[in-house]
Amino acid sequence: MVAVRTVLARLLQLVLVLLAVTLVVFVLTQIAPGDAARLRLGPRASAQAVSELRHQLGLDRSLPHQYLAYVNRVLHGDFGTSIDGQSVSGIIGQRIGDTLWLLLGTLVLAVTTSLVLAWTAAWFRDRPVDHAIRLGVLLALFLPAFWVGFLLIRLVAIPTGWFPVADLGASPAELLRSLVLPSVTGAIILTPVLVRSLRSSLIDVLDSEYIAVARSLGVGGSTLIVRHVLRNALGPVLTLLALNVGYLFFGVVILEATFNIAGLGSALVEASAKRDVYTVQGITLLFATGVVLANILGETVVSLLDPRTVRT
Repeated sequence: MVAVRTVLARLLQLVLVLLAVTLVVFVLTQIAPGDAARLRLGPRASAQAVSELRHQLGLDRSLPHQYLAYVNRVLHGDFGTSIDGQSVSGIIGQRIGDTLWLLLGTLVLAVTTSLVLAWTAAWFRDRPVDHAIRLGVLLALFLPAFWVGFLLIRLVAIPTGWFPVADLGASPAELLRSLVLPSVTGAIILTPVLVRSLRSSLIDVLDSEYIAVARSLGVGGSTLIVRHVLRNALGPVLTLLALNVGYLFFGVVILEATFNIAGLGSALVEASAKRDVYTVQGITLLFATGVVLANILGETVVSLLDPRTVRT
C-alpha cells in the first residue's frame, strides 16, 4: 500500500512540476526581446502582414489565453511550428536520436569509470593510489567541458584521425567512433562528482558493523561486494547521479556545439538565436521532462535498494 501511495505521489509530483515548467518556459519566451511574427516574415514584411501572422499565431491574445492554448497543444502532442515552417515535433524527432546516444555514451563511461576509481580509492584509502585518485578528481572538477573537448580534438582527433569530430556516424562502427570523444568529455566532467560521493559511501559501508559481521560469518568475494557493500553504498550516489543526469540534458548543448553534433542542444541554440519561440518551448519542455523523470527514477531505484528511504 505504501508503494502504491509513493508511486501516485511521484506521478502527481511529475504533473505539477511539468505544469510549472510550461509556465516558466512560456514566461521566458514572452519576455525575450524581438517579435516572433516579424522574425518569421523578415524585416521587409509590411505591418499588415505581421499583424495578420500575429493573429494566426494567437500572439495578439491575452497572455493567460496564450498560455492555456499552449498547454492544450502540448497535451495533444503539438509543439507548434518553427520559424522556418517546420513542425517542432518533427525537428525533435529528427534530432533526439543523436542527443540520446550522446547521453547514453556519457553515462555508461562515467558510471563505469566512477565505480572502478571509487572502489580502488576506498579499498586502498589513505595510500598513494587513493591520494592520486583524489587529486585527479579534484583537478577534473575545475575543467570546463568545452576546453576538455577542444583539447581532445586538437591532441587526439586531428593527429590520429581515428575519431570523427562532426556529426555521428550512420553505421554502428562509425557511431561508436564518433561517440568516443564527446562521451569522454562528458564523463570527465561528471565522473569527479560521482567518485567523491561513491568513495565516501563505500568507506562508510566497509567500516560498518554489519560488514564486519558478514565477514566473520564467512561471507566474502562477489557476494559481499554486490549484496552488502554496493547495495548499501549506491543509494546516495544514485540520487546524485539522477541530479547530474538532469544537468547533462542541458550540458549536451556544450558537447554538441563543441563536436558539431546535430542534436537537440544545437537545435535549441539555433532556435534561440532566431527567436524561434515554439522550438525553444518544445525542446526546453522536453529537457525539463527528462530532468524530472531522471529524478523520479533515481528515487524509485533507491527505494528498491533500501525500502527504509520510502516516505510513508
